Amino acid sequence: MRLSDDYIEVDTVSQDVDLPALASDRVFDSQEAGGKQSRLISKVLSPALRLWVRSQLDHVEDLHLEIEANDRQLLSGAIQQVAASARKGIYQGLHLSQISLVGQQIQTNLRQVLRGKPFRLLTAFPIAGTVVLSEADLNASLHAPLLANAITDFLLSLLLGDRGEDDFPHKAASIHDLQVRFGQGSLTFTAILALAEHHTYPLTICTGLRVQDGNRLILERFQCQINDSASAILSTDLPDRWVFELGSEVCLEELQIQPEQISCRGRIMVQP
Repeated sequence: MRLSDDYIEVDTVSQDVDLPALASDRVFDSQEAGGKQSRLISKVLSPALRLWVRSQLDHVEDLHLEIEANDRQLLSGAIQQVAASARKGIYQGLHLSQISLVGQQIQTNLRQVLRGKPFRLLTAFPIAGTVVLSEADLNASLHAPLLANAITDFLLSLLLGDRGEDDFPHKAASIHDLQVRFGQGSLTFTAILALAEHHTYPLTICTGLRVQDGNRLILERFQCQINDSASAILSTDLPDRWVFELGSEVCLEELQIQPEQISCRGRIMVQP
């Protein structure tokens, strides 16, 4: 997963943002606990980092930041740790109810920021944390083309198998009104499957979901319900499992699916 390299101008922060209001975030200097908060954090870094985080998200509520660093570290561009929490975040169309993240050993160009230059991240750094999404969150996320297209392509490939275009063109089938329900360790997809000649059929597919090796999502134990007349032209044997590769920058340590929510705990590398 890669966050974009958008940046903000420090003069925008100073002219358009109420610094005292933004400095009310829960932001602390680890070496000044109980004392006066570092002015570099409260007046420069906190608002700049807060606006940068918001620039990466489509929407976020109740964003809180805790920054651990001293002025000597900050002047060299180093931030020991940033803890961020928020709710109702939206990242690239993906809706999340709760977000709790901790990033460490972050290198920035804060010395240049003090001279009016854009705020930037300089090196990749790890983030660890937990995100929670509800059933409503995931269904709202299906309106985003990125996720909707991925799930639609997966379901069509699952149902149509290896049929060639001369036998049954993949483009002749489509899926509409896609919805997801959560179960205990399982997902149930419901949709309308449209085949050639404008025939439509209600479709239900249930699957288990688990993590393998930290960066693979495994869907397995497929169960499909569809009208008998449609099943005659679909793949007769569903695969034992389907694997989604998440990439080397992702490590999921825990994935829990419950009827009310999905919670995911893990680590990811953020690229500048």
